[in-house]
Amino acid sequence: MRTIKTALTAGIAMAIAAALHLDYWSLAGIVSMLMIATTTRATVRLALFQTVATVVGLVLAWGLFTWIPYAPLAFAVWLLLYIALSNLVDLQDTMIGSAVFVLPLLVVKPITVAILLNQLSVLVIAALTGLFFNLFMPNLTDQISFHVEGVEKELITVLRLQGTLLISGETSVEAQHTLWGHLSSLKQAINEGTAWTARHQANQLFDDNEYYAAYFEMRNNQYELLRQMQLLLDTRLAEMPQHQQMGRLLVDLTKRDRKNNPIPPVLAAIERLQDDLAAMSLPETRKQFAQQAAATSYLIFLRQMLRLKDAFDKIVASQNK
Repeated sequence: MRTIKTALTAGIAMAIAAALHLDYWSLAGIVSMLMIATTTRATVRLALFQTVATVVGLVLAWGLFTWIPYAPLAFAVWLLLYIALSNLVDLQDTMIGSAVFVLPLLVVKPITVAILLNQLSVLVIAALTGLFFNLFMPNLTDQISFHVEGVEKELITVLRLQGTLLISGETSVEAQHTLWGHLSSLKQAINEGTAWTARHQANQLFDDNEYYAAYFEMRNNQYELLRQMQLLLDTRLAEMPQHQQMGRLLVDLTKRDRKNNPIPPVLAAIERLQDDLAAMSLPETRKQFAQQAAATSYLIFLRQMLRLKDAFDKIVASQNK
């Protein structure tokens, strides 16, 4: 796709410049190829920066090439000054494009305003042609939706498996490996979805919809809480008071219809479990203290995880009104 786009951009840019009877019309093809960036926003930035940098380069060349008659020396001095200036403003990537427009001035005597305007016209044609063709970017929402589905699937799986372990009290290494494997898959799906979202946003000039970025950020925060919850299960699962009640709560959560917000009743159930833990007699040994602390921490992490999703849903609902 990008190969075809680059070829079309170069050919059409040269054709337009030639049709307008501009001198050095072939330069439009060269520079238009430099304008093809990986995203639409990157192309816009590159076109703007290249235009400004080339104007500066042409003005600098006008003075130097007029003052220094020996062309190789004049270009060397221009290059030294241009590189120094571009480094100051972090525009090193514009050097090749600017040099392309400056080099013909070495053989033009005298350098007139007309030839400078000619070069700028060729530059504008190259920039606009490159920008036009880079507006046609593939729609990435299908890839993003695919990773959203993957995140949802792995998240439900992790919660269901944690619930099953809490109910059974199983502490085998195999069960732990299985859960950590699904947590790893969840993290991978979140990271890949985030990357596709960033690429999609970079291709949108006027769309400021941040839904997917906020979604994957929310899921990543949930992942971190799930990881802490799993660490507790790895060390204190069988010893946690009320671990079976917590497990049934998780399994019930994974079975609820997600179209009807299942979070408020689950949060209420978590609060009841926390009240039950708080009503328990004070621990008499260090081991009992660690057991109650683990159960309390697990419920806190679970509540925070659900509140993240609840807050996200409320924000989305308010914005869709």
